[in-house]
Amino acid sequence: MKIWRLNWGEVTDDRPPWSPVSGRLFALWPSPVDHDVCFEAAGFADFGDSDDAWHDDFDDLVRRLVDSLYPVDGSSTRRPVCDALVAAARDDNCPPCVVHCGEPRTASIRTSNGHAVLWIWMAEGGMGRILAAVAQGREVNQTTMKWEKLA
Repeated sequence: MKIWRLNWGEVTDDRPPWSPVSGRLFALWPSPVDHDVCFEAAGFADFGDSDDAWHDDFDDLVRRLVDSLYPVDGSSTRRPVCDALVAAARDDNCPPCVVHCGEPRTASIRTSNGHAVLWIWMAEGGMGRILAAVAQGREVNQTTMKWEKLA
């Protein structure tokens, strides 16, 4: 099963405690995702059973996101960053993973709790450039959810 759509939304109220107070916080996640009570409680209903094709798509999505926010030369530097983000998004036994981009910090990516949600904090700007970089022809859907159920 392939990832056919990307969902995203801006978190404006009730930001999680780990999110910086300044800047903008976004959530980005694929459709479908494995059934998850937290996603369901947050108001999401596009569930399916992930397989190797889905995992490959998710790995690629994470890589494209990292590349768009944290351009580095060579895959040897990028791979551990992507692997850590994917691990925290797939396995709720992994600790949360946060990658900070820029010096001073201009963006961060966070994954946690085994949820296929990529939390993106940016000091400024919107999601247009990022969505263009990661969507790769997939449908893109902006939505609002009960973020506290996933954060």
